[in-house]
Amino acid sequence: MNIGDLPFHERPELELLGLTHQLGGERGADAIDVDFTGFGWARIGRLWLADASSRFEVEDALVLALHSADDGERLADDVELEFVLGPTTPGGSVTVLASAFLDRWLPRLPAAGAIVLAMCNPGHARLRAPDVAGTAPLFHGMGDVDSWLDDTDEGPSLRLTAAAWRAVVPVRSS
Repeated sequence: MNIGDLPFHERPELELLGLTHQLGGERGADAIDVDFTGFGWARIGRLWLADASSRFEVEDALVLALHSADDGERLADDVELEFVLGPTTPGGSVTVLASAFLDRWLPRLPAAGAIVLAMCNPGHARLRAPDVAGTAPLFHGMGDVDSWLDDTDEGPSLRLTAAAWRAVVPVRSS
């Protein structure tokens, strides 16, 4: 299957991040759906990125839910992604490098103030800026990335946690 043929579609934000089971239900550590393999994208007006010592707000985010391959090769500057497609696909899934996926898909997606990868990065790879002119800063986690739906005075708030977050700023060519 060609990278551009993957069924990478817009999804409602809570569905995209595997949080629909948390609505009106459990929100503790046991509420993380570790078997969630959904993927896609959503425009999210505001979310928080957090690690053990800090958190920061990201506004106008294009969030891409992606999954690293459990048995994928650990690379210094890339992540092997796995798209679980089901029984009609030989082997049930397709793998592709994150760099190739982003280069192919980012030009097809709407522009935003920031790009956030909701993607586990078990090898702590330091991704490069995508080869797409004019892209926004890209945020990716180091290690596991978990999605949370927090209760706040202003209503539910989305939070992604990781061991650390890295911002990759695209180089602007003239």
